[in-house]
Amino acid sequence: MLLIYSPEISARLQYTVDLVFGKLLGLKYQITSMLNELENFEGPRLAYAFKPVEGILTIPASGLLFERNITDQSTRIGRMDTWEGLPVFFGKDILSGVFYLVSRYEEYLPFEPDEHQRFQSGESLAFHLGFLDRPLVNEWVIKLGEWLKREIPGFPEIVLPEYRFLPTIDVDNAFAYLHKGLIRSIGGFKKDWKSMQERNHRYQVLRKNQPDPYDTYTMIRVLHEEIRHPPIWFFLLGSYNRYDKNISPGSKSMSQLIRELAKNDLVGIHPSYASNSQINQIRKECQKLEKITGQPVSRSRQHYLRIEMPATYRILHHLGIKEDYSMGFSERTGFRAGIAHPYLFFDLEENKMLDVTIYPFQVMDVTLQHYMKLTPDQAIEHTKQLILKTKKVGGTFCTLWHNESLSEWKNWSGWTKVYREILHAAS
Repeated sequence: MLLIYSPEISARLQYTVDLVFGKLLGLKYQITSMLNELENFEGPRLAYAFKPVEGILTIPASGLLFERNITDQSTRIGRMDTWEGLPVFFGKDILSGVFYLVSRYEEYLPFEPDEHQRFQSGESLAFHLGFLDRPLVNEWVIKLGEWLKREIPGFPEIVLPEYRFLPTIDVDNAFAYLHKGLIRSIGGFKKDWKSMQERNHRYQVLRKNQPDPYDTYTMIRVLHEEIRHPPIWFFLLGSYNRYDKNISPGSKSMSQLIRELAKNDLVGIHPSYASNSQINQIRKECQKLEKITGQPVSRSRQHYLRIEMPATYRILHHLGIKEDYSMGFSERTGFRAGIAHPYLFFDLEENKMLDVTIYPFQVMDVTLQHYMKLTPDQAIEHTKQLILKTKKVGGTFCTLWHNESLSEWKNWSGWTKVYREILHAAS
């Protein structure tokens, strides 16, 4: 066992030490603030303090983990430095660097939101310092383990996490034309009025002469059977509005689709656009999904990736949702929290950990095609590089795809090949 000394044991320090030493290095450890306990301990020892502890290897503390408030950290972060060949920004205080990134500290500070009130990648420290495309937290922790093994006699055996692949699919719009109801179908024909091709396509699908372009579920099942790895499905069940355009969860077709997919695969809720800070709305949507599947809802991903810190995660915790898959940027791929591994959410305002595990994703179909304007071949190569970086650190690579993007329809022509290539490379 490793004994870690710190003059103060704060909630932030306990959280970070457990993530770094417990979960990412696989070590048994104990924290103490008693110097006599440190001096009398006969096993491997480490200190985390402002000043070096005589005779003990010490990680220099910057102070962040001993605070309870939220303040601008720009003066403390200072310039980019290097440690063990890696970029660092809290000097050699690796623990503060880890906490700053995974707690999403910067998202509690004032920022310029996008049109959907989201924190943009261009506002992030990772973007400005050029490490958004790498799992820097994992890289730090691996180097930290190597350094400690080298410097501390009798240091225990490190057990790094194994690489995992986690494919997920959002169902924002289950069908393009079918099961929309009379009023929405009439509205669709009016929208298509200037295009005979569009109008005829809609008519043929409604007449069941052609398959609905978004009905890609059989294909998705086949693609995942090829790699023997099922996806997790997230269903949007909010009422119809400008941003929530799925078919009614009360419809027989939607219920059948969800039940069919839930037979063999994991499912979760995709809380509607306006629900990210409205507990009653998310509760209603969860109840709809529970009624359809007969199972409690334990997984979630916010529609449009709308996260409000810390309100969204407090709501999920209150509702008993244990896993969230919203941690990623819409307009850029990469590692929003600097980590390629699931981790528990830490509420900075309350200074406490919540029982909600965050599963960061690294790549989304819409990001590659719409925001980054990549061709299918460019998207494959770009994603493969992220996969390699994740595999190298034993991380979890998570993809976010939609049933629509496998339709080979309109702008998605050629993108089924992209998904197949990514599945095989990631698995």
